Amino acid sequence: MKRLVKIFLFALLIFGVERLCHRATDGFALVNVYAPPGDNGKWKTADSPNPQLLKQTYHYLDCGSQSYVFVSEDGKTVFKLFKFQHMRTPPWLDFLPSKGKLGDKRAKKREILEKTFNSYALAYDQLKEETGLLFIHLSKTEHIKQKLTLTDKIGRHHTLDLDSVEFILQKRGTLAYEAITTWMEEGAKEKAEKGIRNLLTLAISRCHAGIFDKDPDFSTNFGFIDETPFQMDFGRLSPSEEEKDPQIYRPEMIRITRDFEGWIAENHPDLLNSFRKELDEIISH
Repeated sequence: MKRLVKIFLFALLIFGVERLCHRATDGFALVNVYAPPGDNGKWKTADSPNPQLLKQTYHYLDCGSQSYVFVSEDGKTVFKLFKFQHMRTPPWLDFLPSKGKLGDKRAKKREILEKTFNSYALAYDQLKEETGLLFIHLSKTEHIKQKLTLTDKIGRHHTLDLDSVEFILQKRGTLAYEAITTWMEEGAKEKAEKGIRNLLTLAISRCHAGIFDKDPDFSTNFGFIDETPFQMDFGRLSPSEEEKDPQIYRPEMIRITRDFEGWIAENHPDLLNSFRKELDEIISH
C-alpha cells in the first residue's frame, strides 16, 4: 500500500511540474513547432526571406490558438511558429495503425492543418499587403540556409534552422481597438474616424476579392501599422466567388461589424454616428 501511495505521489509531482512548466512557457517547446510529415512539398516556395530580418534575435511576445508569436529587437516584425500539437495526434501514438477512431482523429487533425495552411497561402498570394505578410514558409526547404535565434517566455535561447521549420514573417502592428482608443485619448477624433473607415474598407475589399473569412473578429484579428489597417490573423480564409455578390456581402458586413459597433457605442460613443455612416456608404456602393 505504501508503495502505491509513493508511486501516486511521484506521478502527481511529475504532473504538477509539467503544468507549472507549461504555464511558465505558454506551452512553447521546439517539439511542438515542427509539422507532422505528409505535405509532400505542397506549399513549398522558391522565395527566401529578407536576410536582414533574420539577423536580429526574436523575443517571445504572445501566443494564440494557432501560433507562438515572437517580436524582433527593433519591434517592427513578428515571427510566428505554428502550434502543431493541436494539428496532430500525440507522437507516442505514431506506431499505431490509422484505423477506427484513431484514424478518424488523425484525418480530422490533418484537415485542420490543411485548411490553416491553405488559408495562409491564399493570404500570401492575394492579400499580402492587406495582411502585412513578409514571408511564409509552409513546407520544408533546402535553399534558405539561415538560422534564427529566439528567446522564449522564460529567457531560454533557441536556434532554429529555417529550412526545417514552418513559420510566418509579418509586419508588427497595434490591435484595432487599442489604436482607436489611443487616438481618441490624444484628441485625434478625425484620425480615429479615418481608421474606422479604412478598417471597413479593408473588410469589404476581402469580399470583393472573392474570399470568405470564417473568423473576422475586429477585436483580435485586425489592427493598424501606423495608420494603415491590416488583418493580423487570417487562419480561416477560403476562396468563395459568391462573396463578390452584394446580396451576400452586404448582410455579412452588417453581421461581422455588429460587435465592433457595440464596442464603439460603449467605449467611444462620439464615433458611433461616423461608424454607421461609413458602414452604410460602403455597403450601399
